[in-house]
Amino acid sequence: MDIAVTLTGLSQALTYVIVGIFFIWLVKKIDDRRTKEFDDDTHIDDGNVAVGLRRAGLYLGIAIALSGAMGGSSKGFFLDVIQLLIDGLIITGFMFASRFINDFIMLSNINNDEECIKVFQQPDGSEVVGNAAVGMVEAGMYIATGFILNGSLSGTGGTFFQGIVSAILFFIVGQLTLLIFGFLYEVITPFNVRKEIKDNNLAAGIGLGGLLMALGIILMSSISGPFTGWANDLAGFGIYAFFGIVMLLIFRTVIDRLLLPTTDIATEVKEDRNVAALIVVVSAINAVAIIIAFSM
Repeated sequence: MDIAVTLTGLSQALTYVIVGIFFIWLVKKIDDRRTKEFDDDTHIDDGNVAVGLRRAGLYLGIAIALSGAMGGSSKGFFLDVIQLLIDGLIITGFMFASRFINDFIMLSNINNDEECIKVFQQPDGSEVVGNAAVGMVEAGMYIATGFILNGSLSGTGGTFFQGIVSAILFFIVGQLTLLIFGFLYEVITPFNVRKEIKDNNLAAGIGLGGLLMALGIILMSSISGPFTGWANDLAGFGIYAFFGIVMLLIFRTVIDRLLLPTTDIATEVKEDRNVAALIVVVSAINAVAIIIAFSM
C-alpha cells in the first residue's frame, strides 16, 4: 500500500464529507427560515415525531443525492469539488421544490406545516403534538427525490450543460412519476388514504411514504448510467418507471398475503393503526425494490 496515495485519498474524502455536512447545515437553515413561525429545534427537543421525521427525510435525501453527484469519472480534485458545490446547490433547490409538490399536490388537502405542529387528541384522552403521518409522507418524498437525483447526477458522458439539463429533466419526470404512483395507490387502496393521513394515522403515512421510497430506488436505477441521448434515456426511464410501478403494486399484494396471513394491510392501517405491521410490510417492499433496482 502506498501510504502517500492513501493519505491523499483520505484528505480528499474528508473534503467531500465537509461539503456534504455544509449542505445538510444549509438545508436546515433554509428550512428554519421557511418555518420561522415555529421553532423546529424546540419541537424536536420536545419529542415532536412529525417534525423529526420530515427533517430526517430532508437530511437523508440530501445525502443520497450528493452521493450520486460524487460518482462518475474524475476531472481532477479541484474541479470535482467545484462540480459538487454546484450540484449541491441544484439538489438543495430541488429538495424544496419536492416539498412544495408534496404539500400542494401529493397531499393537496393538507397543510404540512400546520399539521406538523397541530395538537391531536389520542384515543386514551392524552394529547400529542404533530401529525406524524404527514411527517412520514414528507420524509418519503424527500428520500425518493434523493434517489432520483442520485441517478440523474451519477451518470457519465455528455457535457456539463447536458448534465444540468438532465438533472432538471429527470427531476420533473421523476416527480410526475411519484405523483402518478401516489394517485394509483389511492385508487387501489380500500380506504381514504389522505383522510387517514390527515387524522394522524402513522400507519397510513408509513404505507404511502415507504412506497414512495421504494419507487425512488427503482427510478434511481433506471436513470443512472452513461448518457446515451435524450430520446433513449427518456424512453428507458418510461419503460422502467412503468415496470417499477406495476411490480410494486403487485408485490404489495403478494407481501400482504405472505407477511400478514391472518389479516391484511387495509385492516392493519384503518382499523388497528398498526405501525409495527406497516414497518414490516414497507421494509419488505423496499427490500424488493432494491432487488429490482440491482437486477435491471
